[in-house]
Order: sequence, then C-alpha cells, then structure tokens
Amino acid sequence: MDVLAKPDGTMSIGALGERLAYHVKAAWAASRYRRPDDQEPSVAGRMAPTVPLAVQPGALDSRQLIVLGCSTGGLEALRTVLGSLPTGLPPIAVVQHISGHFSKVVAERLDAVSALDVREAEEGTPLLPGMCVIAPGEHHLAIERAGSGFRTRLLRSPPVHHCRPAVDVLFRSAAEAAGRHVVAALMTGMGSDGAMGMEVVRKAGGTTIAEHESTCIVYGMPRAAIELGVVDQVVPLPRIAAAIVAAASAKPSG
Repeated sequence: MDVLAKPDGTMSIGALGERLAYHVKAAWAASRYRRPDDQEPSVAGRMAPTVPLAVQPGALDSRQLIVLGCSTGGLEALRTVLGSLPTGLPPIAVVQHISGHFSKVVAERLDAVSALDVREAEEGTPLLPGMCVIAPGEHHLAIERAGSGFRTRLLRSPPVHHCRPAVDVLFRSAAEAAGRHVVAALMTGMGSDGAMGMEVVRKAGGTTIAEHESTCIVYGMPRAAIELGVVDQVVPLPRIAAAIVAAASAKPSG
C-alpha cells in the first residue's frame, strides 16, 4: 500500500511519528480498486484502454504542460495512466508522495511500462515533448519557463500538507509557467494536497481532471478538489489517460 523509510540520522523519531500516523490512517481508509465492467482486462500489470490512444499531428501546442499528482495508491494509478499515454504529448511532471529512497526506482519502473521517457527529475532539467519527470523524494518539484519551453526546479522548502514533494507546489508553479495551457490531473490519495493547486490552475484557464471515487484507493485528494469546485472533469482511473489526451489536443487559441 505504501512505504516509509526508517530514520537514517537526518530525521527525528518525533517527526517520523507524525508521518507514520498519517500513512497508517491512509492505509486504514484504503478501499480495494475495482475495475469498471466496460474496460479490457489488465495488460502487463496495468489497465488497458479499450481503444489505443494517439495524438493527431499538429493538434498540440508547444506551450502546453501536463501535471499529475497522487499519494496513497498512486503507484498503481501512475502505472495505469502513464502506461496508457501515447508518445508525442507535451512534457509531463508528476508528484507522487514517496520517500527519497524509492523515487528513482519508481521512475525506472514506470519508464519500463510507458512509451514515454520517464525519469527522476533533476535540477534544471529541460522538459521536452514525450518526457515525464517524477519528483525526487524529499524535494518539491516546480516548473518554470526557460525560453520557449520549460525546465525543472527542485526545492528544499518546508513540507506542505506534511508532504515534500507536494502536489500543490507543482500545480501552482505549472499555472504560473503555462497558464491556460496546463492540463492537471489529481488522483488517489489521503488528505487535501493538490486541491488548492488545482484552484490556481483553473483560475489561470487550465484544464483540471480528478479521479472518480469508484476507482480511488483513498478518495481524499480528488474529493477535496471536487468539493472546492475546481474540477472540470471527474473520470475513473482507466479513462484518465484519454481525458488528458483529449484536453491536450483541444489546443487553446491565442
């Protein structure tokens, strides 16, 4: 369900206790994922869409940016979404609440099941079409403009919602960097991280997508955004990839 690293000398027992309680509550609240009846069986460990996704030539805008956020249950959600996305998409940045001991391995495993170039984010990495960067543990991931494109920033600022990396940090920075050209998707996770970031994305004119309760392992983060009234589309996990492609293909004018 989730993994926490034991203290290595840089973390006090007191700080670990607070985080441990948070994750134990998330595990307790978890529900078993159930696949909608109208989807094909899982393929290679992920949920396969009924129709292969593709991006139409000329349908995308170089100013676009896709950002994803998730927490408890998010590893399977990312396998499903990233494993279903086609090549040729705008750059993708992901925050999954995870320890720094495991983020690189997670990026490597996601790269193995995806047609995208998935890698752990580094400071100042230029973001290119078809690339997906995963926030390293214990660092916030932010995006900034770099000429006509984007690049990553890694921040050691204090945790947000008890989390570092935090989805809110990524979503806010994406809205500042790309405005209405952002597509943001918020998936399974305990708490409310990402809801306020979604609000910033929506106010900037971007597209916001939340995972439906029926497929969430923990229906916390998507619910917080939905209750805040900042979500454009609510879709089950196996359809999120298609929703992202459709939103990215609806190129904003001007």
